[in-house]
Amino acid sequence: MNRYAKKYIFSAFIFILIQIYILNQIMFASYINPYLYIILIISLPKNTPKWYLLINGFIVGFLIDIFSGTIGYHSTACVLISFIKPWLTKITIPNNILNDQDELVMHKVGFRNFILYSSILTIIHHGSLFVIEHVSFDLFFNLILKIILSSLITIILIIITQLLYYKKE
Repeated sequence: MNRYAKKYIFSAFIFILIQIYILNQIMFASYINPYLYIILIISLPKNTPKWYLLINGFIVGFLIDIFSGTIGYHSTACVLISFIKPWLTKITIPNNILNDQDELVMHKVGFRNFILYSSILTIIHHGSLFVIEHVSFDLFFNLILKIILSSLITIILIIITQLLYYKKE
């Protein structure tokens, strides 16, 4: 098992535990639900095979679904962002700054590129998750507010995690 695989398995274990035992317990004014676990999909290397992205997205989402008591909400949202990730990477991350094996982390791709890339994936994830979760558009503005506020807090948590956990090597 290579160094990246060991690091990813350790990271997955840590981030899923943090999500289940800490972040799932946080809900501010019923509008803010931080979902830090999506960093496991966001930071995968640029050349990760598409089939692996989809399976990984499903497994990560399924684990969160099991421990959150939801029925496929997180797995659906994670598979969606796993599907979009290769295309979005080509658009938002310049080709000349990364090797194919490099993780997509802030110190390698730059602050602005990483914020744009991770913000789009986070908003897509949260949008699909909350639309599936609420099924109804009766409270459309409340749904939009929840997507925006939760995405903002999640992006802030991702930036903090990038600064603390993914240090320069």
